[in-house]
Amino acid sequence: MLQSSPIPGPRRKIVIASPRTFRCLNCNEMINDSMTQCRYCSATIDPVAAQLVAERQEKAKQAYSDASYLRTAVIAMFVFLGISFIPFVKVLGWGFVITFFVVLVLLVRWMMKCGRLVTNDADYLRARRSWRLSLVLWIVAIPIGFIIRPLVYLAFELATR
Repeated sequence: MLQSSPIPGPRRKIVIASPRTFRCLNCNEMINDSMTQCRYCSATIDPVAAQLVAERQEKAKQAYSDASYLRTAVIAMFVFLGISFIPFVKVLGWGFVITFFVVLVLLVRWMMKCGRLVTNDADYLRARRSWRLSLVLWIVAIPIGFIIRPLVYLAFELATR
């Protein structure tokens, strides 16, 4: 016979909110949003403005992280594309096709999620530049991967007959 142990009173989950960081609007030093006064320049900090700026800073960091994943996917796409030109490794052409569509999804996702963010954060500006470069490389991959590569396959097939 199985007995269940009595469940103690209601369990409470303890959540400790960690303060988010942002740059002081006066001296541009990094401070957290729980401060009421900047420890560097002693400027008074409005808590509502601090929350908004910290949230924007957090979104900028996320945009940079997502752009980094996008950049890695673009590199993988071109590696698969380059390897797929080797005559006996044609199966890796599917790797190019798969990463091509993954990059498309990541490009659209980044633009929908982070494209309208208004900030002067250097990381966000680098992320936006990285997104643009990834878009250009994705566009360049279209003719290489879907026109030139099949023509090279066809030429190789005709040459080996």
